[in-house]
Amino acid sequence: MAKTKEAITTATTEALVKSQEVFAKTTESSEKVAQNLIDYNTAIIKSGEVMIKKAYDNYLSNVAATFDGAKALTKTTDVAEFYKVSSSNFTSAAEKFSAQGKELAELSAKALKDNAETAKKLYTKAFAA
Repeated sequence: MAKTKEAITTATTEALVKSQEVFAKTTESSEKVAQNLIDYNTAIIKSGEVMIKKAYDNYLSNVAATFDGAKALTKTTDVAEFYKVSSSNFTSAAEKFSAQGKELAELSAKALKDNAETAKKLYTKAFAA
């Protein structure tokens, strides 16, 4: 009877130790996965913040330019001058919008590239030995 009790105690202890080892390994893996997701999401959010900030700065600049252009039109004295100022406003706005679009597209491409690189690093790190 004593040997049976001892065998049960030994088996239970071994099972408990093995369970704790498995729990420790799965917890470590889960922590790595969670940290990788946090790192990746942080990178995505950061690149999004850069783009949103740039778009907002463009908005503010464009609104100010619109009002400046409108003020310039109110100071014209004849149709020829009005046409000249409005054409200049239009050309200036078109050039500005084109440059802003190009800059936002470049920022977007950079964000995609950086986030892909971050994802690759995290994927490699997650499956490293």
